[in-house]
Amino acid sequence: MGMLCVAVLFGCTINSEDSLTTPVKSSILDKVKNGELEGISINLGATKKEVLDKYGDPIRSGNSEYGFTFYYDGFSLEFEDYADSIDQVKETSKVVLMNADPKTVGLTGSPDEIKGILGIPSREIQDDTGDNTFILEYSVSDYLFKITFDTSNSPVKYITLQIK
Repeated sequence: MGMLCVAVLFGCTINSEDSLTTPVKSSILDKVKNGELEGISINLGATKKEVLDKYGDPIRSGNSEYGFTFYYDGFSLEFEDYADSIDQVKETSKVVLMNADPKTVGLTGSPDEIKGILGIPSREIQDDTGDNTFILEYSVSDYLFKITFDTSNSPVKYITLQIK
């Protein structure tokens, strides 16, 4: 009987803590559901024209893993096309990936702190193929929301939102 009471009490405590983090969790993940990141007023699927109208010319640009990338202060936007210059990227080319500094998004802390804010991730990845980073990955609607750390104990290094 005593064990049952402890289990019920423990369960209530967990639910209470979860409800305290719900507003933050839903705020961040609600934006992600729409292909948006906090601190960046362009969403995935925006065209080159929309990006340039909103932010102007990037600080720098060039090809990267997913396509041509515009680099701005605190974030970068990758388009679906590869090109040799901004002028060669089609006006209708769409943003397929965003990378952002943790401060831009307002999401900082260790993996455990992030899990406390966002909940259990879809996957936890120890990338031992390259720079040995640790990644929390959340699958939300049509998007992958990734928080990358140098190690499983270090603060957020950068944040990625991409189309699945």
